[in-house]
Amino acid sequence: MSFRTKICLCGMAVVPWLQFSAKAQSTAGVFGPVVNEDDRGWEYRGAYDGESEEYNQRLHYQQAINGDLRWRVVAQVRETDDSDFDPDYLRGELVWQVTPDAQKFQSGFRFEGRYRFDDRPGDVTVHWTNQWKHIDNWTLRFIVGVTQQISNDPEDGLLIQTRAGAYTSLENGPRLGVELYSEYGSTSDWLPVDEQEHTAGPFAVWKLSEDWSLYTGALFGITDVSPETNLRIRLTHAF
Repeated sequence: MSFRTKICLCGMAVVPWLQFSAKAQSTAGVFGPVVNEDDRGWEYRGAYDGESEEYNQRLHYQQAINGDLRWRVVAQVRETDDSDFDPDYLRGELVWQVTPDAQKFQSGFRFEGRYRFDDRPGDVTVHWTNQWKHIDNWTLRFIVGVTQQISNDPEDGLLIQTRAGAYTSLENGPRLGVELYSEYGSTSDWLPVDEQEHTAGPFAVWKLSEDWSLYTGALFGITDVSPETNLRIRLTHAF
């Protein structure tokens, strides 16, 4: 099967998802701490909100500095009443792997700075990311994120979130897994459980060729205030 045929088939598989309803769209991921010295590539991400019929899109490029550090630049646009491509934010990231390559448990940090358009507050975030590899052929990830909003009427306190994921790879098949995203409020306004946002859902990563892969996934709300359904796609090209 040719690369072009795989792209067409995967695109046809994604289109029916657009019938679901949702309240919000997120292009976030449950990323790991491991940095490979030759890591270099770009990625397109899209997230669809069926209730508002809005589609957010982002593009990022990343490149390793060495075996411990990797930088990334991210640009995202959002669909609004005024435009299909309204600038959403620009963000810079730096991942630092702090554990030796040889061990199965890996840990690291990701430092972020984000500028939001339309006079919305920007933010600075530190993520602590951890990964446990090959536990009964599964890889587990858990992330704690702490965000400080800055300028343009920021929220009080530090915003707290967690992300978690587990995945396994099928022989001659895709990588399958589940992800969980949670937002708890801030250190100055910790929300009760029924007011926190928690979403979870499955995903699959399809190897299209040696350098190309396609991620397809969906998130579903766990609490009443959470987005009902979030439909996600990513196309990755590694150099």
